Amino acid sequence: MADILSGKPRFNGDKNAPIRKIVQKDSEDSNDIYTEEEIRQKVRQHRITQLKVVAAVVFVIALLVLLVIYILDNRTYSSYKLTKSISREDVETSDYISYGDGYLRCSSDGISYFTLDGTAVWNQTFSMKKPQVKICDSFIAVGDVNGNMIYLFDKSGYISEVNTSLTISQVEVAKDGLVVAVLEDNNANYINMYDKSGEKIYSVKTTLFGDGYPFDVSITDDGTKLMAAYIYVSGEEIKNNIVFYNFSEVGKNETERVVGGYDFDSTIVGDVQFLTDTLAVAVSENSISLYKVKETPKLLKKISIDEEIQRIFYSDKYIGIVTDNTDSSDLYKLVVYNTSGNEICETTFDTNYDTIQFDDSSIVLNNDSSLCVMNMKGKVLANISFDSTISDVVCLGKKGKYVIINRNYIQTIKLK
Repeated sequence: MADILSGKPRFNGDKNAPIRKIVQKDSEDSNDIYTEEEIRQKVRQHRITQLKVVAAVVFVIALLVLLVIYILDNRTYSSYKLTKSISREDVETSDYISYGDGYLRCSSDGISYFTLDGTAVWNQTFSMKKPQVKICDSFIAVGDVNGNMIYLFDKSGYISEVNTSLTISQVEVAKDGLVVAVLEDNNANYINMYDKSGEKIYSVKTTLFGDGYPFDVSITDDGTKLMAAYIYVSGEEIKNNIVFYNFSEVGKNETERVVGGYDFDSTIVGDVQFLTDTLAVAVSENSISLYKVKETPKLLKKISIDEEIQRIFYSDKYIGIVTDNTDSSDLYKLVVYNTSGNEICETTFDTNYDTIQFDDSSIVLNNDSSLCVMNMKGKVLANISFDSTISDVVCLGKKGKYVIINRNYIQTIKLK
């Protein structure tokens, strides 16, 4: 390799000899040259300068990203554009539910899966008194509440069915197709688990004067953990507790796979939910309790609620409640908590909404005549009225884009 000043070979003698002088310091004084330490220092300074430039660029980009997010998160809408309209050919009592790249339509006569453009992917007929639809990942479980049948589907259609022979009060499903059913007869209640083929793989039997009546249950997406809220009789008192089950190796040696529980005494726990595989929520008449559940449950936080809870809704990131409002003239108060139990939003409203749901980072509220969209600070981004009666709103996971179901049409809209 040539010397960078003279063009001569760098090594004329000992190739292992240390390099002491390689660059002139000043063109006016050829005898004044840099030492190794000075060169190292200049290299370090150059690298520091480069890092400062990179950091400044990253900082500016981050600011721009935050600015764009802020603008999008606070953008308001006053009207909408109709992007697709399909004539409705089903009964008014059908329910529409967001699923995959489209939506499900379910009634007492059957269930169908449609793409957003209205193309039917599959259809399954059945006869149910009160179909209850639960979705996890690609699996769909439909149970006949007060009936005996459970159907399991995925994006390709029908997979299996179960005739429980006992009355169904609730169904749940995990991402591997495992189905949980709460069943009841005259003398006892059962929490049964079925695999994807419809075979029963586990059963928990309870009685009102024993373990209690399972008021609500929830299963993790991975199917390894289950929690149940029980109402039971103790002496002359009605009491409540929640029980955690583990169906992995952790619970194998535990009695009926019970790994923990919490007493609520006379306070009714009306709703339990696994938000993730390790985070659970229990909502009572006057509190919200969050539990960390890796192997056994541990109470993370208990939030006291002073007003009566009218409604609760979830996502994997947020917990939302609507209560009576005693602080202002508005009838209702909406509060949102994150998964740490910290309050991130509180607002009031005066309209009675039929449905409230999270749509990623926004809250969507609707009744039969209007659609309201809020951000996570409670700011109203849109308040749109419709001429036709709304029966369902399907959120598509894209802020400002929804499927509106009315009496005659299935319409995809984009707010503007």
